[in-house]
Amino acid sequence: MAGVGFELRKLFKARTMAGHVKAYSYSAIITAGPFALMTSMVLAVQLLFAFFGVAEEEAQVFVGAVVYAFVFSQVFSGGFTMVLTRYLADCLSVRHYEDVTASLLGLGAILTSLGGVAALIFFWGKPLPLFTKCLSYLFFALLLLAWVESVYLSAVKKFKRLLVSYLAGVLLAVLLSWLFLSWQVFSPAQSGLLAMDVGMSLVVLLFLLHIVDYFGLSPEGQNFAFLPYLERHWRLFLISSCYMLGIFLPNLIIWQGPWGVEIAGTFRFAPVYDVVTFLAFISILPLMMLFVVSVETNFYERYDVYFSYITQKGNFREIDDARKDLLHTLWFEIRHIIEFQLVFSLVFLALGNYVLSGAGITYAQVNMYNVIIFGAFFTGLLQLIYILLVYFDYQKDVLRISACYLLSNLLFGLLGFYFAGPDSYGFTFFLASALSFGFGFWRLSHFGERINYFVFCSQPMFYQMVKGPLTRLTLWLYGERYVDLELLGGDKK
Repeated sequence: MAGVGFELRKLFKARTMAGHVKAYSYSAIITAGPFALMTSMVLAVQLLFAFFGVAEEEAQVFVGAVVYAFVFSQVFSGGFTMVLTRYLADCLSVRHYEDVTASLLGLGAILTSLGGVAALIFFWGKPLPLFTKCLSYLFFALLLLAWVESVYLSAVKKFKRLLVSYLAGVLLAVLLSWLFLSWQVFSPAQSGLLAMDVGMSLVVLLFLLHIVDYFGLSPEGQNFAFLPYLERHWRLFLISSCYMLGIFLPNLIIWQGPWGVEIAGTFRFAPVYDVVTFLAFISILPLMMLFVVSVETNFYERYDVYFSYITQKGNFREIDDARKDLLHTLWFEIRHIIEFQLVFSLVFLALGNYVLSGAGITYAQVNMYNVIIFGAFFTGLLQLIYILLVYFDYQKDVLRISACYLLSNLLFGLLGFYFAGPDSYGFTFFLASALSFGFGFWRLSHFGERINYFVFCSQPMFYQMVKGPLTRLTLWLYGERYVDLELLGGDKK
């Protein structure tokens, strides 16, 4: 988020009310804008289905394909994008730009290929038409590329152009959906998926053009130079994978229960639980907005000062004063974010009771929404904690926290599924999120109390290059042309 931080710090330095309003608005657009546009695209297509009188079963095939693509593209790509973030940070740190765009193309090829194999296994023997299967996979692959590109877009400062790209793709998808449904050339589900595919293709293409315009496209770029990072930072891969799978695991478990609905012998999901969960997670968007502002302004400035004194030979008093200032800011910002988000969670709690009741949701399901609201609250705070610990490269404890989140969701989810049934839906997610947040908060406090030890004493004395199979493959591909960014001066912590 370096590009975001640069713009936010510039706006806050103005020290005017207009500057602060603009900074928070800017953060809200960057964090929630793409999500809002993507959601609007799906909802608009569903409204068109209702307008054209599309049969319920046909509309649910479209919903199933979209839900599966969104869920599994994030689970599938989460670990790769986390490691790629580290690789890109080192590229920018040492100003090694020639492999940046090349690595995007390399990882995109790997993910779409692996995703193709996974889709082939999933769709094998399913009764859906072949064209529908192909359109579903294409949307899944385009989302994989979009999640990868988002890592690079954080360093591109032309955010207005990026939002315009999203908007152009959404409008094109909605327009094409209307045209395809009017012409009746394809089935309604195929019409909606094809329109979404074309719209997402435009988004992915425009994103790629922005990235190439910013970083360039060197003919000598090494597409797979990032592969050694998957071995050196395997914990980052598992951290993100565990967290993403932990978020969606309750849904996957409930899909198999009495609320689960099977569509066309292919997709299985629980419409009521999925919609309620989706609405509950919307409530933590303010948390993410404020977190971007806090981390990229107040916290990062103290973080930078602390490590500047360490790397530039500051004396003990300067380092210790910077440490105290860093920790004071850290805890102040966490408390501020918790208080800020709690207000919004209570607002969503009150609004949800009226909106959901009016939409025909039962009293028990409204209560489930209320519980999931607080589960989402703790999940958002847990993400805040693990990102802060990743800042300090405290990967071992972050992996423990993410594993706790995944395993607690699995354990409580299965216990509730087999012994309590629908009465436990939502509550098991809340328990797992609260427990994981408590564990994560304890580990963050432990780190804060011993930060000097972890920074000075727990790091390796000398850099040792890991030479696993992926590193050997990279050396075989590029030989002496391969550049070890960590030896050039990247982050060696």
